[in-house]
Amino acid sequence: MIPADVDILLVEDNPADARLVQLALAEAVTGKARTTHVERLAAALRLLEQKSYDAVLLDLSLPDSSGIDTVSQVIHAAPDTPIVVLSGLHDAELALSAVQGGAQDYLVKGQSNGEMIMRAVRYAMQRKQAETELRRARADLERKVGERTRDLTVSNERLRREIEQRHQAEAVLRKEHGFIAAVLDTVDALIVVLDRQGRIVGFNRACEATTGYAAAEVQDKPFWDIFLPPDEVGAVRATFEALRAGEFPNRFENHWLTRNGDKRLIAWSNTALLDEAGAVEYVIGTGIDITERRRAEDRERQRMLEIAHVARLSTMGEMATELAHELNQPLTAIATYSDACARMVRSGTGRQEDLVEALESAAAQARRAGEIIKRLRGHVRKDDMRRIATDINELVRGVVPLAETEARWRGVGIRLLLADVLPAAAVDRILIEQVILNLVRNAIEALEGAEKDERTVTIQTSTNGNGAVIVAVRDTGPGLTPELAERVFAPFFSTKPQGMGMGLSISQSIAKAHGGRLWVTANQPRGAVFQFSIPTSSEAARDDAS
Repeated sequence: MIPADVDILLVEDNPADARLVQLALAEAVTGKARTTHVERLAAALRLLEQKSYDAVLLDLSLPDSSGIDTVSQVIHAAPDTPIVVLSGLHDAELALSAVQGGAQDYLVKGQSNGEMIMRAVRYAMQRKQAETELRRARADLERKVGERTRDLTVSNERLRREIEQRHQAEAVLRKEHGFIAAVLDTVDALIVVLDRQGRIVGFNRACEATTGYAAAEVQDKPFWDIFLPPDEVGAVRATFEALRAGEFPNRFENHWLTRNGDKRLIAWSNTALLDEAGAVEYVIGTGIDITERRRAEDRERQRMLEIAHVARLSTMGEMATELAHELNQPLTAIATYSDACARMVRSGTGRQEDLVEALESAAAQARRAGEIIKRLRGHVRKDDMRRIATDINELVRGVVPLAETEARWRGVGIRLLLADVLPAAAVDRILIEQVILNLVRNAIEALEGAEKDERTVTIQTSTNGNGAVIVAVRDTGPGLTPELAERVFAPFFSTKPQGMGMGLSISQSIAKAHGGRLWVTANQPRGAVFQFSIPTSSEAARDDAS
């Protein structure tokens, strides 16, 4: 029997929200509520040890506790006291998890009047009372089954009563099932439930809105026959089989086909419901439509590639004088060897071995010029981002020739300190080359005015504790003040009179696009160290797979 007057413990750290609840309860006409208000979980637990309350109104974001653990602690302190969770407008999923974790109901703050709160409290008390009675009935049944009875009539009567109690409990459970189903239909997340054969047995309203199919249309039909593109069926079925084998929870992304043929990219968090024997009975997927977010990410990635390409062209323009000098040497040598061959042929006095040697030298210089042009073409080509497993040491060695001409012109040496063994990293070679080249050229320019014996740029590779590859470029120049270090990665900020201020900003974007980061620290005893991290192949492959 539920009393007309109820004694409620209100656990809410926001005085305004607490006052609104108390005022709403004071206006209720279906019963009187006596409320005791505390702002912290610790205070609530002490009160629950001292006396019993008819119900607890519980906020899940308290100063000393938050989330589902808050519900667990209250249940542990007062297992027979019903709990109604107070939820913010955007906390529906958390509130639902709280109900699944032992709370009896939840209310959205600011959207409930006194009657609604009282109704929720009474319903929670009824449910809790039914749960308690059921638990006690089961305990009583176990005790009675173990006892010898002297009278068969008494035993049959007891059995009849127990069956009746079970029927009552089933009615309560059916009501609870209806309540949970109603809650699932109010959340924005897609929730689909499959049986062991992959047939749809649950399909909430968010699924209906996303796909255009009504739940009745897809009920008991195989999931993959309706929503999956043919090329994704195999991967999704493999994920389903893993769940059915007990490998849960897991996360997965795949496309859904809507009624009108559109593709929607869904990010899933999957788990399973077990039967009494511990076998998987149902697979439950909770999904979020990330189609628009992924499209925005793709647009941002394409924009970064466009900007990076322009930056590479700008870099080549800045290096034009040095590159022209680099190409002039083999071209001049080719002309010299060719003139010598022509003179020997015209005079008829040249030995064959001298002629062959001159031609071979000319061919070698032509190959040298070709390699220079090949490196330049490779660096400035425009392409989509393609990440492949790459030896970063080999990538560093390939970048050095692009910077050596400018380094020699400025009297700067380049030293390599490469790790003996590095794990492969999944990178776009051209983009990472661009980052390394930009950092090396900046380091070379930073040594302007340094003593000749101190003009050295060091490129070092290593790994960190997380297995990521680290590339560091060190110089012994004047270094950066703390103020400059904070601003150096900002777009259009430059310490060079003619600089555009985009090189480091673009390099930072490239590092982030690879799942890493770019940062600067002071070198010892002077100078600066610019370094960036790159996840190894197994880590970075996640982005390519998605």
